[in-house]
Amino acid sequence: MVVSQRTRRAWSATTTIVLVLVSFVASGARAHGKGSFAIAVKKQARAVPGTGRRLLSKADAIPIHAYGDRLLNEYGAGHEFSLTITLAGGQEFDLIMDTGSPITYLPCLGCSPELCGYHEHQYYDWRMSTDFRVLNASTSAADAAFCDAMPVVHGVGEVSNVSGVCFFEIGYLDGSEGGGYMVEDVVTVGDELSPANMTFGCGGMKRADGSFMRQDGMAGFSRGNTAFHTQLAKAGVIDAHVFGFCSEGSGTDTAMLSLGRYNFGHDLAPLSYTRMLGDDYLAVRTMSWKLGESTIAGSSNVVTILDSGTTLVLLPSVMFQDFMTQLTAQVTANHSEVEVVVDEDTQERCFISETTVLTASVVREWFPKLTITYDPDIELTLPAENYLYSHPVIPHTYCVGIEESEDETILLGQQTLRNTFVEYDLENDRVGLVVAQCENLRKKFAPDTPHNRWRFVAIVFILMFTACVIGGVSLFLYVKFGSRKPFKYQVFDVDLLDAEIEMGDVTNT
Repeated sequence: MVVSQRTRRAWSATTTIVLVLVSFVASGARAHGKGSFAIAVKKQARAVPGTGRRLLSKADAIPIHAYGDRLLNEYGAGHEFSLTITLAGGQEFDLIMDTGSPITYLPCLGCSPELCGYHEHQYYDWRMSTDFRVLNASTSAADAAFCDAMPVVHGVGEVSNVSGVCFFEIGYLDGSEGGGYMVEDVVTVGDELSPANMTFGCGGMKRADGSFMRQDGMAGFSRGNTAFHTQLAKAGVIDAHVFGFCSEGSGTDTAMLSLGRYNFGHDLAPLSYTRMLGDDYLAVRTMSWKLGESTIAGSSNVVTILDSGTTLVLLPSVMFQDFMTQLTAQVTANHSEVEVVVDEDTQERCFISETTVLTASVVREWFPKLTITYDPDIELTLPAENYLYSHPVIPHTYCVGIEESEDETILLGQQTLRNTFVEYDLENDRVGLVVAQCENLRKKFAPDTPHNRWRFVAIVFILMFTACVIGGVSLFLYVKFGSRKPFKYQVFDVDLLDAEIEMGDVTNT
């Protein structure tokens, strides 16, 4: 009897442990520090009508990747990050996430390969969608107003004998050109957000040399009514007209995009905010650049465009020349074995050493840090990898990821945005900045794994099975070794036992 009572207590304790573990898993709990748990800091999911049992959020953090130009994953050869969207029938498309472009477009069924090219995926088959429609400025006042307000070259024409179609054209700094016509359909992005009815372009983009990108199209994250984030906010899919971007350091091809006012808790230091300038671009004002302790000439009070779709950095001529002069002087003054070479084909300015192998750790030690100050007094101190990249072919050679521009503005590409979390707060016309370990943020808040509805069931099963095994082993050990009082055996007298058996037989008869 004593063993039976203790058995029930052991199984009761085991059941309690299982329930506690299951509760933490269901809440998205994860181990954090010694003897404590921290709940994943995604905003509390809420049910959305018409979505079945899936719980959806108003903010999400999404991992995004770079193919690199012509499959090279090097900053010097193209490092545009791709956002994956899903359209009707589960059709997926990889779009360049570009804060320098205001419009989203991808190739659709019916477009000729000469115009729309060959990409990672087949063209979008709009016949699988019951929501797809072509904007018509002739029959819809809303469509006409949307077309008129587009921040790119646009017009109204005819497609397949249908008049009133809204066309667009767009040109890029590198000579690439895009174009097509505007349509509307349901778009899904991320794993936590509900689908959104969005307007985007059916079209393609050609480089200046006539070639095509491996990515399927463009996701415009700049300003205007066509911008990707603007439409998500207008549709109420995200809780605020805010998005963030965090590009990881050298040697990786991953970044993180946050949509909505995402809460990273204590894992992200407080942001410092600067004013957003103008209405055309995502631009801020740079107050100065310092290389080591030396201020770069021409870096005071310069408009700076933040462009996630550009790999390198473009500086005004005066600023670029002084940057290269200061960098060469500071490095060679302490390390005379380092010399600068210029690639005749690409005009890349690269550093090599005759005696010492230039590894990433050596570069961090030998090359000065870059300090950028934004209006009013936001200082970001960045390591050398924010202006140098490893040569894609020649080992232990580092090249300057900055080029000279004829404009008087700074175009800040991914080279210098590495390991900087940038929050674009369109509601308050401001940009938040802070130096961050983007890889750590992405691994915790946007793990690179797809949504799996069976994950919860699998985890619960494993926990239950493990708890049962532990409980069974504990019970066995308890019974064998843990009883306070050992079993005592009573020796009965044989004559007495026989007498009791005989009396039992008489009673039964």
